[in-house]
Order: sequence, then structure tokens, then C-alpha cells
Amino acid sequence: MVENLFEQNLLWAVLTALFWAFASRGARRLPTRPTPRSLGRRARLGLILLTVSLLVLALRVALAVALATTAGWPAATDFVLFAAVPLTLTGTAVAAFTVPAYWRLLRQTPTTPTYRRLLRQTPATTTVPTYRRLLRHAPATPGEGGAAIRPAAGQTPSTHSGTAGPYPPPTAPAGHGNAGTATDTGAPATSPGVRLAAVSTPPGTQLTTTATAPPRPATPTPDGEANGSSATDPGEPAATPGLRLAAVSTPPGPPAHRENGGPGTEPGRPPVPPGPQTITTTAPPLPATPDGNANGSAATDPGAPATSPGLRLAGISTPPGPQLTTTAPPRPAVPAPAGEANGNAATDPGVPTDLRLAAASWRVVVPVRVCFLASLLAGGLTLHPPAPPYGGLLLLELVLLVLAASGLVLRQQRWRAVVGAPGWRRPSRARRLVRGTATVTAFAVLVTGGWALAAERSRLPESVGQDHHAHTYDTGGGPAAGQAPARDLTALTGPRTGTPDRSFTLTASARTMRLASGEQVAALAFNGQLPGPELRVREGELVEVVLVNRDVRAGVTLHWHGVDVPAAEDGVAGVTQDAVRPGERHVYRFRPPRAGTFWYHAHQQSSTAVARGLFGALVVEEPGADATGVDRTVVAHAWSVEGAKGAATGGRPGGGGALSGQNGIGGLLRTAFGDDTRLRRERVPAGTPVRLRLVNADNCPRTYSLAGTAFRVAAIDGNDVSGPTELRGTRLRIAGGGRYDVTFRQPDGPVHLTVVGDANATSASHGTEGCGEDGAYGAGQVETASLLLDPTGTADPPPTATGPLFDPLDYGSRTAATPVPFAPGTRYDRDFHLVLGNSLGFYDGRPMVLWTVNNAVYPDIPALLVRDGDLVRVSFVNRSLDDHPMHLHGHRMLVLSRNGQEATGSPWWTDTLNIAPGERFEVAFRADNPGLWMDHCHNLDHARDGMVLHLAYDGVTTPYEAGSSTGNLPE
Repeated sequence: MVENLFEQNLLWAVLTALFWAFASRGARRLPTRPTPRSLGRRARLGLILLTVSLLVLALRVALAVALATTAGWPAATDFVLFAAVPLTLTGTAVAAFTVPAYWRLLRQTPTTPTYRRLLRQTPATTTVPTYRRLLRHAPATPGEGGAAIRPAAGQTPSTHSGTAGPYPPPTAPAGHGNAGTATDTGAPATSPGVRLAAVSTPPGTQLTTTATAPPRPATPTPDGEANGSSATDPGEPAATPGLRLAAVSTPPGPPAHRENGGPGTEPGRPPVPPGPQTITTTAPPLPATPDGNANGSAATDPGAPATSPGLRLAGISTPPGPQLTTTAPPRPAVPAPAGEANGNAATDPGVPTDLRLAAASWRVVVPVRVCFLASLLAGGLTLHPPAPPYGGLLLLELVLLVLAASGLVLRQQRWRAVVGAPGWRRPSRARRLVRGTATVTAFAVLVTGGWALAAERSRLPESVGQDHHAHTYDTGGGPAAGQAPARDLTALTGPRTGTPDRSFTLTASARTMRLASGEQVAALAFNGQLPGPELRVREGELVEVVLVNRDVRAGVTLHWHGVDVPAAEDGVAGVTQDAVRPGERHVYRFRPPRAGTFWYHAHQQSSTAVARGLFGALVVEEPGADATGVDRTVVAHAWSVEGAKGAATGGRPGGGGALSGQNGIGGLLRTAFGDDTRLRRERVPAGTPVRLRLVNADNCPRTYSLAGTAFRVAAIDGNDVSGPTELRGTRLRIAGGGRYDVTFRQPDGPVHLTVVGDANATSASHGTEGCGEDGAYGAGQVETASLLLDPTGTADPPPTATGPLFDPLDYGSRTAATPVPFAPGTRYDRDFHLVLGNSLGFYDGRPMVLWTVNNAVYPDIPALLVRDGDLVRVSFVNRSLDDHPMHLHGHRMLVLSRNGQEATGSPWWTDTLNIAPGERFEVAFRADNPGLWMDHCHNLDHARDGMVLHLAYDGVTTPYEAGSSTGNLPE
């Protein structure tokens, strides 16, 4: 559930920003629409988009709150603070200001298309394409046209002759030729006029409409408009008495001509002969128009009512005959504005000034743009969350949004004054192209510069040591640093004197080796073996191991995985020692405090060193234990096989997950038990007690099948299980770096151990979720490596187990002999919360998917500060896309609960706890081994890429440093 919520938060963070980007762009461009109808249409679309965007925003906020409810406040603090809070505030502003403003715009703009109105008013023979042509090209003006006129209500008819009346010669607006120009279609008409709705004629008809009107005084016209010629509203009812020209049908005849101000003729053309094609109309005398329109002609808003008497031409239908033509006498050309030709220029595109000003209001634009900025910030902080503490950054985000809102209001007021000015025109396409190119270029420069800066800032320091940890502590609610006596880590060693009970020498070398099954590997090996030699010791014995580096150029160390050795013996380069260079040696001495199954491996460039073979099994036996029965250590590892073919050998490419790399080395990876990728047979007499020590020496969980017998899980990570019960058909999933001991008595038939799901050596692990694969872990990919124990040595393997997965949370029982120091009412001295996550960013100069702890990566993750004797509780939440086997050096942890369910079985002690995507664990331990300890993901590729922190004891310091200049690279 947590994993799904985390993925949904990531997805909707991006979608929310996209939706609000479109909404912001639409609100910004709304006032620039060319006509009231297009403005209304865009306002309707904008309102729909706003509604959807608000729903997306609400979903985004709900997902953040759901994550906090499900995973706990520490796991979702950043999402709630940086997404839910700002988006809620800005979304509320949009709902309060912008949505009502859009509704007001919709009430002011036309909603019924003119074409529908015309279809209801005109004969069926009239076609829509004709309306379109006339609305584009044929302005209707008072004093023009010849048609039967239908008087408007309350008006008596009067006559206009079939020739133009004696109006003074009209003048064209600046930039318009004198040929019947289209004037402002958006301003209401203030003088009498004729409204031309549509004229439809069958092919072949030629029609001339002329009109004569009584003389009327000339009025001054505004600059840029001609007397007697304007485009009027194509379909709105007149608001004052007037006449309607309903329809005129003309028979075939000679072509007639449209004239303005002449006696029915035009220079160079013959007089118009009398006949049925000459139309007379009657109308009352027309007064002069006020300033702003030509005499006798009013340009009205399509969709706005006329405010003075006029005529409406609803339709003209002509029978078959000559083609319909309209002409006008020549007029002197007037200079056009830049970019427009005389005689065919567009003036104000038709939106009334008050409507355009309403569309440019800050209420329409600013809240939407601020919400877009908030969603953009929230998306960025979700994809790359900040490290705690969060208070200062939240305050900064809110202040930035307030400042952005204030600046946008002032800018919008200036923009509103610009678009509301008389004669404002939308910038030309060339100018918009230049401006867009400049914007894209500036954005590209900023992105490139930001990319380079972020990459440079992410580079790891050349050296990191004690000084770094001293000022980056997480106290977990306990006392601050500086209250314990100072101690040097180099003094925290094992016994330096005395004769060791067990002595080993491990020599590291680089060589090409052949597995027992025949595959060739470019290996790093201890003592020429893959894996390294198994070391068997007893609890409490003094163990001495001499490490010799023959020729491993990167250096070598030895870490005793799961063994609580003194800090100076832990073998971590740059923390507890310097890496052992070629030709050098280092001596480790310690007494194992507890019996169990462990393993050792290099901790210098471990993601590569372990993958190539620098590891081996370490078995600590109980004192006085008798070697009875069969005790086998089965170390499973996916080897990078040279030249292997996937189809021929069963090997599959990659491993470790796409996000986690390919076990540091790539190539075709094949799982082996030890150095054998085949079935290995062993004869075991029936009734023999058998103990199989299963070691997962890889990054990802590995799933085993033990078929043919009932068995018990006797130990987990070297810790005995109390009261184990028999299991049959149950599959065992072991964390990367983890160990299970299983015991049984050999039955009469064969017992088969094999791997039935291995994300370490399957191409399926190359999905976006790495090892996790939505919980599959390579299920169904039965590996060829297996172990068959059989009394006869010839039996066939039984079918693999298909039962449920083993769950340690409620396995076994608690007894008086297995007390735990932690109870539900325990008071803890330190309480830490670790959120394991993903982030998009840079690490050491490389862009990548980061593996983070509390939204930080090494070396910026604060060290967990403790004092000797503290009881410590740690909660883990995995909201990333991959498994994280968290490994704490020098200590073992007791699992208290998983996903809120309390552990009820045998005390589940572990040193490597796999936390799958979406899981939540609570663990506790006692701080009883002073030092400076690694606490990291044992998917070693994740650790290499920054998923590392430290457990620091107050007062303990180290002289060692890690970093490129020191040669110490612990991961």
C-alpha cells in the first residue's frame, strides 16, 4: 500500500504540474481572442480545464495525506508540507477568485453560434457556405442593398430608391481601402444601418442591390473608419426601431452593380437598366451617427444588440441565372498600418473593450499562474525531496509564492491596460515567433547552467573524516554530542597479544578462473578459490586472520558480516582502517561472541569486489559441539560469466535491477551454489541429521525451495530460533547478505534444494523497480544450480515447493529461556526514523536515480548519535522502488513490528533486515559496542551510490578518512 501511494504521489506530482501549466497558459491568452464568440468558447474550455485541474490538485493532496496516514507522519512529512499545504492554499484562491470570474465572462459573451440563428431565420435553399462567404466578404451598410424590407416593430415603412442616396463620399479608416471595408465587429452600433445576415443565390445569378436614402448630414468619423461602409452584426436583433430586409428574389437578367453615393452607375460601367433586378426599399430618414462610426453605417458587435434604427437583411434567394456579384465605385486608398494592405485590413478583432478588460483581470489570471508555480515547486520537491529539517524551506516556499503573486498582480494590471487600449492588436506572428524563440533559448540556457551547477555541487569531497561527522549528528531525541569522554577508535581492538586458537591467511589476487561447472569468470579471489575458503571457528576462541593483497590494485579489507567484533577489527576502509594496498598485509584478531552462520567479504569498493568473488563463509560453532550428521554451507552467488549465451546456458543478462545496476560488473549472470551452476548430488543415508547453512552473497533477495522433506528454520542471521516448528512446501526468501540455517533428518527419498526465484540473475530485475519486481523476485525462473541429497544417489529430484513464503514474524515461540530486553512499554533513550526513498538528482557528478535516507545521500546523511548503554529504537519506512537489506555493523537488531503488526514468534534477531517497497519495520538494539559503525543498504550498488550512514558513539573519533584522494572507498 505504501509503495503504491508513493508511486501515485510521484505520478500525480507530474500530472498536476502539467494540468496547471495548460490552465495558466489558457488564462494568460484569454484576452487576446479575436472575437467575442472565440473568447466565450475559450472561457468555457478554460472553465472545464480549471475544474479538472482542481480535481487533480485535490487528488494530489489526498494522496499525500493518505501516505502520511498509512506510513506515518515521519514518512510523509515532506510530501504534506511541500505539496498539500501550498497546493491547498493556491487551489482555494483559484476556487474563490478565478472560477467566479470565468462564470462572469461566460455571461458576458455570446453562447449561441450565429450560424444556427441564421439557419432558423432563412429559407432552406440558403446554404451555410454562403453565410460564411458573406460574413467574411460582404459588409451590409445603410443605404446599400435592394430588397423587400420588413419594417421592424413600431416603425412605418418609407422608401429608398434603387440607387444610392446622396451621402457625402465616405472615407476609409487608416490602412483600409475604400472598397467596403469591415470595421469593428465588436462595438455596438450607435446609428441606423442595415444588417446583412446572408445572401444565397443559385449558380449563375448576378444580383445588384442598391438603395437610396434621404439626405442626412455628414458627421466626423474617427481616424481609421470610412463613412458609409462598415460590417455590422450578422445576426443579433436590433434594440431600436428599424427595418428588416427579409428576402429578395430576382429573375435572370443583366448584371447589376453595387454603388455607393452615385446615381446608379460607376465610372466605366453602363447605367443600370430598370427592371426587376432593381430593388427599392423604404425607410425613415436616418440621423447622423456619433463619433466612432461612419455616417449611415454602424459596425456592431456580432452578438451585441444594435442601439439605433437600422435594417436587417435576413436572406436573399434568387432563381437560377447569372452569378451574384457585388461591386463598389473606386475610393482613394488610405495608408495602411505596417503589415496590412490597403483595402483588406482588419481593425479591432471584435471584442468589446469592457469584455477584454474583464478577461484580462488579475482574478482570471494570477491565481491560476500562482497555482501553477505551486504545483511546479511541489512536483520538483516530490521528485527531489529536501532533507530535514523542513521548517525553513517551507517558509521560503510560501514567501516565494506570496512574492510571485504580488509581482504577477502588478504585471497583470499593466498588461490589462495594454490590451484595453483603443486600437490594440495582437502582436504579429513574426513577433510572437521571435519572443517564443527568445523564451526557449533563455530556458535552455538556465536548464543547461542549472544542470552543470547541480552536477558540480554533487561531486564527492576528496576526503571525508571525523570532522564531517562532528557537525551532522541526528540525536534521536537524546543528549547532544560532547558529553562522553573522548576515545580513539584505533584503541578499540581485539586482543593484540596471546596465541590465537585459530589462524588463517587470506591472499587476495585478480585472476581469470573457471567454475566447477565450466564457466569462465574474471575474478577477484581469496586463496585462488571461488568463493573464498570457508573459515570454521568456535565461539569465544581467539581468531587471527592475516590478509595479504597480492595484486588487487584498488586495495582490500575484510569485514566480518554479522559478527560483533571490536570496532578496529571491522574492516571498513576509511572508517576503521586504511585499505590494504598491493604487497601489503593486515592482521585481524577477535573473539566471536556468538555461534552461528556468518560470512566475510571485502569492504573496499565492495560493490565490485564482492561481485567478482572476494567473499567466503564464516561458521562459528558452539564450544564442545560434536560434528554429527551432515553440516553443509551453501553459498549462493550470481557470477558474471564470460561469453555465456543466455539461451544455451540458462544465464540471463544483467542482475541487481535497472536502478541498482548489474551487481557492479554487468554481463550474463548465472546463479551458482559455491562455484557450480549445475545440479550437485550427494549421498546421505536415511535418518542422518542434516543442517544446511544458506548464505545469500548477493544484493537482492533470493527464494529457495527445499522439497522432499519437512524441515525447521533453526537460525536466522546466526541467531537461534526458539521453538521452531516443522514446515513442508514452504519457500524461503533470504535477504541480500542474509543467512538461514535449516535442519531435518534425511528421509528415505531425495531432498532437493534449489532456487525458484532469483532477482540477482534474471532479466526481469531490469524493470523500474529493481529487485522488487512487484514482489516477484524472479519467481518462475528455476535456476540450474541445486543440491540433491539422496540415500541412493540415483533418484530424480522431487517437484519444487510451491507453498507460502516463510514469515519469521510469527514463527517459533518465546520462552523464559529467551528473554528480550525490549517490551511494549520500554523507554528508549534514542528514537530514530529512517525513510528509505528515491530522488532524481546527481551523485558525484552523474545524473541518476538516487537512493536516499531521509532524502539525503552519503556523506550528507547525519550520523545516528548514541552513548554506550543506550536503548535505541529505529523505524524504517521504504517508500522507494526497490528492496533495501539494511545492515548494521557491530550490532544485532530485534524486530519489534512489521507494517504495524507486532512480532509474536521467537525473538527475531537480525543484522541484515530486508525492507521491501512499501514495508515499515520497527527494530531495537542496545548500544553496547563503542565505535564508529557503518549502517547501510547491503544492496552494495545502492551503498556505492550513497545509501550509507553511520552509527556514531559519543566521544569516539577516527583518524581514517575516505574519499578519492585517500584511496579509501568503502563502497
